[in-house]
Amino acid sequence: MHSNLIRLAKADSLPLCKSTLYKWKHLGKFPQLFIKLGGALFVDLNVLDEIIEAGRLRGRRNSPSTSRRGVQ
Repeated sequence: MHSNLIRLAKADSLPLCKSTLYKWKHLGKFPQLFIKLGGALFVDLNVLDEIIEAGRLRGRRNSPSTSRRGVQ
């Protein structure tokens, strides 16, 4: 899979706040998401998309509104 990298310091169009991504890096969450090159921190957008999609799917499975309607 081809990496789609964006420099975090200059990324203003991400679906998450830069502060959230910096916090994840500091806490060691999703280490596959971050790549450090020459002192600059990059985010792999392909991995970020996978993380967001997994969260959406998990949210749908655990959603109380879907279980009340009998939707699985």
